[in-house]
Amino acid sequence: MIHRRFAAALATVALLAAPGAALAAASGATTPGAVTQAAYQAAPAAAPAQGGLAITAVRDWLISVGATVGAVTREDGRTSITVTDGPMTWLVFFNGCQADVCGDIQYMAAFSNPTITPDLVNQWNLEHRFLKAYFTPGASAGTAIVQFDVLLVDGVGIQQLIDPTSVWVGLLPTFATHVGFFVPEAAPAQ
Repeated sequence: MIHRRFAAALATVALLAAPGAALAAASGATTPGAVTQAAYQAAPAAAPAQGGLAITAVRDWLISVGATVGAVTREDGRTSITVTDGPMTWLVFFNGCQADVCGDIQYMAAFSNPTITPDLVNQWNLEHRFLKAYFTPGASAGTAIVQFDVLLVDGVGIQQLIDPTSVWVGLLPTFATHVGFFVPEAAPAQ
């Protein structure tokens, strides 16, 4: 499945960015992935006026780790990109931007079906720490919107997206299953 390849590529990037690999590379020791880590780090861009990341840097990084990413869209004062992740589609919203360098991003996905209720969404929020969801009623089905906010730090670079994106990509299928988007496979009859 496409989303599993994306998650696997993201997990590999996270492992390569682990502090042990960076320390070993700095000390001259040879570690698996050290060359890949060096290749992963892009040349620094001109310093932005404020902290954060450029929209194009976020989009390019997602593509580099295997995501299928749409063009940057600007609508009603909001800037976003769409990510197609297997059967799921999610958005990255850019906030606190000046000259397309943004201080925070928000991952967001929406799922609709008749079984989604406020109680189902509240149950998720009670049992899970990172992705937070809310319920919106619809004409024929309820919608669960799940979000994950990431504050961006000046001077850290694109590497600061590795862990939060891993959390998002790792938990989103769990949320999708929770709200009935994915139906768990039945155990084979014995």
